[in-house]
Amino acid sequence: MPPTRGLGVARRLPRALVGIALALPVLIVAGVLVASAVLVRDPVPDADTVRLHVAAVPVPAAASADCSRLLSGLPGEIPTERGLMPRRVLADPVPAATLAWGGEDGAAPIVLRCGLPRPVELAPGASTLDAAGVDWVAVEDGVPGSTTWVTVDRAVYVGLTIPDDVGTGPVQDVSRGVKIALVSRPAG
Repeated sequence: MPPTRGLGVARRLPRALVGIALALPVLIVAGVLVASAVLVRDPVPDADTVRLHVAAVPVPAAASADCSRLLSGLPGEIPTERGLMPRRVLADPVPAATLAWGGEDGAAPIVLRCGLPRPVELAPGASTLDAAGVDWVAVEDGVPGSTTWVTVDRAVYVGLTIPDDVGTGPVQDVSRGVKIALVSRPAG
């Protein structure tokens, strides 16, 4: 009797192949979850951890899904001219939607804030910096020895305060995360 089409084909597949086909998606998801837990870890404080104090600023969109997505995808370390700067555990009260890297031994840290209000420096003809496809504008923050850059072409405004002695490399590194996590929009 000739084989029939349809159901007869499924019966001829080896059970091991069917098992692999069913297990493969589960293994891929598990691998992605493990990789994200290893590669994008929040610092875990221990008894000896010195928490970094960071001033709070108004961040009206801090609770947005955009900020949550961005903050969860940023690196645990940022390379700078000073060397690798690890993400720091922030002191209570932890400012909303804020991360920081470095700041050991009294050195100024790199501080990221998500959900900022529209910067006043963002005016027609404002000079912007394109870093990895993300546009930033320098803003006056009153912090001596540092520069604060704010995104101008994303769904929420993200600020990055960088000490002058670490260069602009952190803008490039953070821009990669911003580009992946946040939808672009026309500047302004």
